[in-house]
This record gives sequence, structure tokens and C-alpha cells, in this order.
Amino acid sequence: MATRALSKFQYGKEVISTHGTPVAATKILAGAQIKSVAPDRTPAFIPDALGVKARSTRAEIYELLAADTLTLPAAYFQALPMLFSCGLKGGVTATETTPAQSDYAWDFTPSLTASNTPDSITLEMGDDVQAFEVEFVMFRRLKISGQLAQDGGESPVSIEAEYFGRQVTPTTFTGALSLPTMTTMNAKLSRLYKDATWAGKGTTELTDVLRAFEFELITGMHPKFMGSAAKTFNTFGEGFIDAMLTLTLEGSSVADTIFDEFQAGTAKAYSLKINGPQIGSGVNHKLQLDLWGRPEMVEPLSEESEGNNLHQVLIHGEYDTTGAAIVDVDVITNSNSI
Repeated sequence: MATRALSKFQYGKEVISTHGTPVAATKILAGAQIKSVAPDRTPAFIPDALGVKARSTRAEIYELLAADTLTLPAAYFQALPMLFSCGLKGGVTATETTPAQSDYAWDFTPSLTASNTPDSITLEMGDDVQAFEVEFVMFRRLKISGQLAQDGGESPVSIEAEYFGRQVTPTTFTGALSLPTMTTMNAKLSRLYKDATWAGKGTTELTDVLRAFEFELITGMHPKFMGSAAKTFNTFGEGFIDAMLTLTLEGSSVADTIFDEFQAGTAKAYSLKINGPQIGSGVNHKLQLDLWGRPEMVEPLSEESEGNNLHQVLIHGEYDTTGAAIVDVDVITNSNSI
């Protein structure tokens, strides 16, 4: 009998030179929200003039494409390298920050003028009755968000990862995988920075102001269909990289300054750092999201929380001609593989 408790996701990194060749899973993707397996094909029922009171006698499946969203309601640091490797920049080699402490730093600074050679994974999903496999999985969009509880309650960081893959194929799970190490990300430990230059990003903290955040990254990854012997996509393309940062801020002079910058059209470097516990005697787990952009919308008094007025802010990412950048992602965690 299909058992919800025995449902899971797991994945393996594909060989970058042979994207789309399925591989065995090597890691369990813990914490992913269990949901239906989205169909990878849509039959077209073709209307015909048959001389009878029936519309059609034929159907055609023209193309196959697996597309869905992975959701981690309470994300953990060790899952980050896989998500950004398959969405922003692949082939990244993690470097140990402190000798013999396994505090590995991952630099996902994307090139804006050349290929970012993204990685791909084979995703396995299912339960104790049936597993399904999707090869050539990459991420179109990543959304990292957090809401700081005001009652001492839960403040998880959630991640939505919109992916595409070639097709859904019944399979059997790769067995004997160990449960992953999971260091939970805590939105209460997030910190916001704003600086005048890209070179100085992450220097000047905006204190006592951040209430909620949502960082949305459009990776530019997309499937490319061309004539061939198969109905699946042939390869992938890399389009525009874009990013937006939505903030809920305490209605203070700090937030009012951003309103002034909205009216003036001033661009700045915004950084969101989500910190975690120390790794051994080395540095702490960390996700740092950097964005060059200007306010697209600032709404003072947009909402109220226990008598406190809040500002809603939307920062629209754009290209910084001096720093030659729009977005950067850096991760530190105790894993050196995806």
C-alpha cells in the first residue's frame, strides 16, 4: 500500500559533459514538501469532421517536459549548493575556510558574459509502491523567504525551486542512502545591509529594521526543443539573470531613507545574510545574497503589527556598470559536494 510516511525525494549529480544521462541518487533531499507527481505530457485531442456526433478519433503527444516546484518549508544549509549549482553557476569547487574544520565556502558569482556551465541532477521521487525519475533537472527560479515571528514562535527560511527536466519515468529508488546532515536556517538570524558600491557590499548593516524578506532569483535556465528523434528537449539555454528583493521593514528612519532613495531613483548594493551556527572551530554556516538595484516600490504604513507601522519595499535588480554585476550568492556549509 502506498504510504505517505515512506514518500521521499533524492537525487544524484549528473556528469556535466553528458547532461540528461540518468544517474543513481547519492543524497536524500530531506524536508521537501511531498506533493503529486506533475505530468510530463499533455495529449492534444484533435477535432475532426467525422460525420458523427463525436469530435475526434485521434490524439497526439507532441512533446515531453517535466516541470514542477520543489518546496522546502524549513530549509537547511546543506541543500543550498545543489540548488545554486543547478540554477546559477555549475562546476564550483568549494574551498575549506579553516583547515581541518570542514567549513566549505561556495562562490556562485555568475558570469554575465559567458556560460555558467550549470550542473544538472537526476531527481527521484515517490513512495514504497512506486518511484519516479526525472533526468536533466535544472532550476528556472529560486525563491528564498522568511518571516520573523513576533511571538517567540517559528521563523523558518523557506525555499521554492522551480525546475524543468526531460521526462517522468517509473523506476526504483537508489537504496542504502544515509540521511543528510541538516542545519536549519533561521530567519531570525538574518541581517540586512545596504552600501553605496558593489565593492563595499555587505559592510553597512541596517539594524533593528528587518521583519520579513523574499529574494527571488530568475536564473535564465530554460529547455531548448529542436528537431530530433525524441520528443524531449535537446539541450538547455542560459538567458537573462534577474533578481528581486522584497522586504518588510520596521517603520523607522532607516526605512524612510529607503523611501527617499525610491523618490530619488538611487541604486545601492543590498545584501541579505542568513547566519547559522559555527562549524567546528571554524566559521559559521552562512547564505549571503547580494543584489545591485534600486527601489521599484516603497509603501510606508503598508501594514500594522501590534501598533507598529511597517514599510513594504521592493528592490528591483539591475546591472551595476561599475561593479559589472547584478547578483552574487555565497554559501558556507559543512558539505563540499552537491
